[in-house]
Amino acid sequence: MLFRPFHMTTESSPPRNLASLLALNRTVGVVLVSVLFFGLGEQLWNPFFPAYLKAKIDPEASGAVSLGLSALLAVGAYACLRNLFEAFCYVGGGQVTARLGDRGSLLLFGVLSIAGYTLFLACDAPWAAVVATLLIVGWEPLSVPVTFTTVGSTVSRSGQGMAFALQSIQKRLPKIIGPVIAGLVIAAAIKRYESESIGQVVGTRWLVWLALLLALVSLAVQWFWMPHRSPPPVGASALAVIRQFPPTLRTLLLAEVFTRWCDWLVREFVVLYLLLVRGVEPTYIGLLFAVQNLTALATYLPIGRMTAVVGLQPFIGLTFVFFALFPLSLALVPDGNGLLLAFMVYGLREIGEPARKALITSLMPEPIRAQGVGLYWGIRSSFVCWSPLVGAFVWHAWGPRTLLYIACGIGCLGAACFYLLCRPGAAHSSP
Repeated sequence: MLFRPFHMTTESSPPRNLASLLALNRTVGVVLVSVLFFGLGEQLWNPFFPAYLKAKIDPEASGAVSLGLSALLAVGAYACLRNLFEAFCYVGGGQVTARLGDRGSLLLFGVLSIAGYTLFLACDAPWAAVVATLLIVGWEPLSVPVTFTTVGSTVSRSGQGMAFALQSIQKRLPKIIGPVIAGLVIAAAIKRYESESIGQVVGTRWLVWLALLLALVSLAVQWFWMPHRSPPPVGASALAVIRQFPPTLRTLLLAEVFTRWCDWLVREFVVLYLLLVRGVEPTYIGLLFAVQNLTALATYLPIGRMTAVVGLQPFIGLTFVFFALFPLSLALVPDGNGLLLAFMVYGLREIGEPARKALITSLMPEPIRAQGVGLYWGIRSSFVCWSPLVGAFVWHAWGPRTLLYIACGIGCLGAACFYLLCRPGAAHSSP
């Protein structure tokens, strides 16, 4: 009954018109619920995971100078492994989706995530936490091909921009709610145990228990309500799929590699920078992440509608610009409200996310869409995975502020690559 309005009402009824306006159907609806629940579970604890690792490995560090290379390398190595694992998951997710279909692949990916939560709670060692976290965060890259095949197969081309805007909203809602809850819980744990390191560890484990419950609920929704659609015939080999990438898609991929280097060079160090360099409290850090994602969320529906009028390229280009501006703004703004401004810039980097996904979907031939999307993201993550290790060494050698400036420079290269090399005509077509 939950999704009956998506396919049982008549064309003239308001629910049907609303569903049509929002590019909703039953399959897309279940995917949205899954994205919401698994995403909220991850965002309840993952933004503070670098601080958790620091507390386990270097509990006495209380500032940027005292933070040892071992803790920086642990965070950098985790982020490197995360990107490598995500690259494998993107490619593997495309292959699994092409063989098992939407429902079967989502159920399998959910079970892997639940196994990760179980390992995290069963074993307290840092290595187990890293392995468990990789299994948990693997759900998103594994499920990306599912979201693209679902939208590409069940939503008209004119509605794909809106469909991806809705999916982006579902991804952002957890990133607004989760960090705020995490900051409050971790701050309460620190106050209770009168120790920052013990509070970080205990508070994180409390949040992981809640995340496990949400994952189980999401898996139940998929089991009972996700309709079964027969997967298309398995396509060509990976090399043959890559050869079918049109020139615009290859140029976009090149620009994204530079931009994601800018992102991952600093992403896992932002929390440590705020805690140890700027002296920000965990509750305020949670608020900053909420502001970031609330800013992103506010752009999705208006931009999703505007892409049909003005095209995709203007919004995709702005995404690259804001990626470069975030590390620069974080280095230059003063404490307090200045940090709020920096994290608003952080959120505006997502202004072209639905347009970018719609462009990739429209450019990717349907027979290879699941494999092609997985390969696209997998290639990107493979090239980007080394950036956090570079970031750890740059922080240790020259300090966090230099790291932010270098990230900005690399982001500018990505923006220049998009504006100079992506053909306007191809990127400007409506989804």
